[in-house]
Amino acid sequence: MIKFGQVTAYDQQTGMATIHYSRPEACEKCGACGGKTHEGTITLKADCAEGDWVKVELPDGKFLHATFIAYVIPLVLFFVGLFLGYQMSGGNEGIALAASLAGLGLSFLLLRLNDRRIAGKPEWTPRVTQVYDHRPEQMEPHCDNRA
Repeated sequence: MIKFGQVTAYDQQTGMATIHYSRPEACEKCGACGGKTHEGTITLKADCAEGDWVKVELPDGKFLHATFIAYVIPLVLFFVGLFLGYQMSGGNEGIALAASLAGLGLSFLLLRLNDRRIAGKPEWTPRVTQVYDHRPEQMEPHCDNRA
């Protein structure tokens, strides 16, 4: 995934840049991240200056992999909890609902463990790949791997 944005703040001591970007139109409609806006910010380590325009990339295939993990694990564990709760309770819907919520809780814990496992690994970290002193012409955000 590639995004273009403008550096709105840069800390010389830490090398951390706050980058303001526009989300793709599809992201705005999804709202899964809770943003539900067309604008966003991200803070990354980069060699740039305030006011620069940057190209930010998430390594190939990792965006779809992360999306798959974030949606499929909770869905599967919800249904596993629902099914097991229904079967073990002899058809009691209240217990089945409680078990499905327990499955969601378990998925939350698994996602947190996975997040800790991959945090900081270069293959899972967005990175600034190019710095521009002016707004690039090809800046339209998109979710594929074309430059």
